[in-house]
Amino acid sequence: MINQDFNNIICKRIATLRKEHKLTIEQLAFYSGISKGGLSEIERNMKEPRAYTILRICNGLGITMKDFFNFREINDFADLL
Repeated sequence: MINQDFNNIICKRIATLRKEHKLTIEQLAFYSGISKGGLSEIERNMKEPRAYTILRICNGLGITMKDFFNFREINDFADLL
């Protein structure tokens, strides 16, 4: 259950950041080198992104991994462990 909760937080973060950067799924898929379908499945929490995939998404967004993981929900989740 905890793993699924973590995955849900990460998938929502990807979708939120994409929207904040005003990118479509197609654009972020292109910039990150990930298939549109794969990115869509990740955002809908149907597929668990690996660390390397998150890194590619960060590159596509023009942010660092540190930026990616710097948000309240992940800190709240970590406090539960």
